[in-house]
Parts: sequence; structure tokens; C-alpha cells
Amino acid sequence: MTHELPEIAAPNETARPNGDRLGRRQMLGLTAAAMGALLLPGCGSDGDSAGGTTATDGGGDAGPADAAGTIKIGYVTPRTGQLAEFGAADAFVLEQMRAHFAGGLEIDGETFAVEIYDRDSESNTTVAALVTQELILEDGVDLMLVNSTPETTVPVVQQCTNSEIPVLSNNAPWQPHYLSIGGDLAAAEPPVASPYNYHFFWGAEDLISVYIAMWDQVAPGAVVGAMWPDDVDGNAFSDPNAGFPPVIEGAGYTLVDPGRFDLASQDFSSQINAFKDAGVEILVGVLPPPVFGNFWAQCQQQGFTPKVVSMAKATEFPGAIDSFDNPEGLCVEMWWSDRHPTASTVTGQSSAELAAAWEEATGTQWSMSLGYGHSLFEVAIDAITRAGGSADRQALLDAMGETVLDTVVGTVDFTNSVVPHVTKTPLIGGQWVAGDGDWPYELAIRTTEQLPSLEVDGPMVAIEL
Repeated sequence: MTHELPEIAAPNETARPNGDRLGRRQMLGLTAAAMGALLLPGCGSDGDSAGGTTATDGGGDAGPADAAGTIKIGYVTPRTGQLAEFGAADAFVLEQMRAHFAGGLEIDGETFAVEIYDRDSESNTTVAALVTQELILEDGVDLMLVNSTPETTVPVVQQCTNSEIPVLSNNAPWQPHYLSIGGDLAAAEPPVASPYNYHFFWGAEDLISVYIAMWDQVAPGAVVGAMWPDDVDGNAFSDPNAGFPPVIEGAGYTLVDPGRFDLASQDFSSQINAFKDAGVEILVGVLPPPVFGNFWAQCQQQGFTPKVVSMAKATEFPGAIDSFDNPEGLCVEMWWSDRHPTASTVTGQSSAELAAAWEEATGTQWSMSLGYGHSLFEVAIDAITRAGGSADRQALLDAMGETVLDTVVGTVDFTNSVVPHVTKTPLIGGQWVAGDGDWPYELAIRTTEQLPSLEVDGPMVAIEL
């Protein structure tokens, strides 16, 4: 059934200062910074270098006085910094879950308290590792949840693995996540990257498939320009063997790749000139919203007008789209929508009802991150329930590994893995069009091969500037 939700603030208005915690955090800082340096080789950060932190800090509410036991859940996502759009739905999801489990969780006739402790990674890998240590050492969480790009998921999983804490993750393409936590795709039989981590999301192969299905509708066989930065996603997607290049060229397109670049770059003239000289009609890449906003403005200033732009991260969120110059026509992979034929196993809400509840509570447009933040708790609660409410780590891990659950984002089936402990969820394609209702721009569904029960809203159209 649908539960009444408390009134909450709009995204990023719920952060509160944690001056009383800075002393502890600074004491842990040397350890976390050192471990970050040791554990995160090659993992770039979309944020600035960490100094003092001001992470959003939520503690679990006290559960029923007669609870048979208490399960403590940690939750780490980016609420501030360059990846803040990924965490825009967190306040809502956390309020929803805390309200739902305020009276406890019923398992086999007994009531267990559920306490949720959350932190902001600040879009920074070192901070993500630091706050994960806090949740483990100070709050004593039994199970960690994390999502939103490898810059967040990787350091959290590494810290949990070191401390032998079960950790459930999503909203990061599986290849960069898996490889960065110790996986090996070159092995004859892919190994378990971390025995403590289970991960669900789509992969680079799904992203490429969705993009090409959209490109084929506008400019088949065109020249494609790549904007892949020097970070975890950019290096994975640009890999000449396992990334985008061989698939793009195999589909009949010509690829122009100016090379990796620092996300702190402010001037993109060299890339734009290379694209213009090569006759690029399609742009592909993976950039945080602020970086793409700067790049896209420079494209228009310098007279570069591609027909299609598929930019992961940047074009996934309505808040970011509203900030760009002339965003109509940008296309994007869609992990979840308000039209998905799915429902929550926790609240019973359909995808449409969940999106509507978000919009009513916040006054802002639904975001894809809403579904994935919500689904983390669905899978976690299902595993906790099947583990009998036990905080025993192995029991939780065993239950997670046996998960077959129809969640609000689709079926999560860890018995059907792409590599050990990793399973995939469906991906479709969409394009931002002028809104005809409450929002200036809305996502129109353009391709649905992985979710055929969804109808498309019409064919792709070329960008007109």
C-alpha cells in the first residue's frame, strides 16, 4: 500500500552543519587520507581535494523499545560537489525509509529496529572513504548502501571490504566499478572482486547499444566525437578493446577521440576545433553536469552544432538540463522513469506513484536517481528479512547472493550474474523535449529494446540550434 510521507525540503536544502563531529573526522582524516592514497590508484575525483568535510550527517532514529534486535544501515552518496545531481533525491528517499520503518521491521513474528545513518561523499573519493570509516567505526553499521558513479562506489566498497562489512551498490556502470575494486575481465573466469560487495546496474555494452539505436534514427554512419575524461568512467569507456571504440566503429561510425583530459579543464577549444575539422555530427562522452555545461556553452559560442549529443552523467537530471544553454534535443540513457511498469517491494508504490510523491513533496521534477536510491533499500530489506533479521555478516551476504527481487527499477537477480556478485538492470533511451506541463523540459522515450513493455513516444529528432 502507499504510505503517507512527511513533508520534506527540496533537494540539497536538508544538509546541516556538523561542527560537533569535525574533531572526530579530523582525527580519522590521516588514516582515511593514507588509505585513500593506497587504495585508490588511478581513481579520479569529480570534486576538489578533501580538506575538512561538511558531509550531510543523518543518524538512525530509535526503534521500538521491545525490538528483537537492531539492524544499522549506512548510506553514502554525493549530495554536494560536481555529482550533487546524483544525490538530489536522497533526502526524500531517506525520509521515506525512516518513516516507513519507524515502527520496526516485522520478520517471522518479531519486530526488528531499522536505523539508517547517512553521509555525503561531497563528490570526492577521499571524503567517500573517510565518511565510510565513520559509519563503520563510530556508528557500527551492519550493512552499507552506496550509489552514484564509481567515484563514490569504489572507495566505499574498498573501505567496507577492508573492514569486512557487507555493502550493496548501484548507479555505477558495472565495468568501471568491478575493475576498480579488484575485478579482472581478462581472466579466463572472472573472479569475485570483493566478497563483501553486491552490485546492480547496467554496463558499457548496454549504454553503447542504447546510444547506437538512437543515433541510427538520425545520422547513421556519421562521424562521432568523443569527450572521455581522465577518470574512472572515461578511461573505461575509451578502452580500445573493451570500451566504446570497437563497438562504435563496428556499427559503421567513424570515431574521433582527442584523448583524455582533466575534469578541471576550463577551455575546450582544442576538442571543439578537432570535432569541427573532422565533420563530427554526433557527440558522445561522460561528463559531470557543470563540466558539460561549460563545454556545451563553448560549442555554441564557437559554432559547433552536432545533430546528436549523448552525454552520460551530464544529461541525466532535470536540474542540470534546466541549467544548460539550449538543452532541447540532448539524448540520454534512461535507467528508470515514471512510466516503468514496476513497483516498490517496500512501499507498494508504482513507479508513477513514487515519482508523483517526490514531485508533490519537493516541488521539483522526478529524477532517475530516485528509483535507484529507493531500490537499494528494497534489496537491503529483502536480504535482511531473508537473513532472519540477523546482523551476522555472512548471513546477510548469503541472503544478498540469493536475491531475486522485482524492484521499482526492474528485476535484481544475483543468481544470474554477469560477473560474480554483479547483475544487470534494464536500460532504455530518451531525449529531452520541450515540456507541455509543469516542467520546461521532459524526457521522451526513444528506444526500449531492453524493456519492450514500454512504448516509445516517437522517433529521435536532430538537435536544432
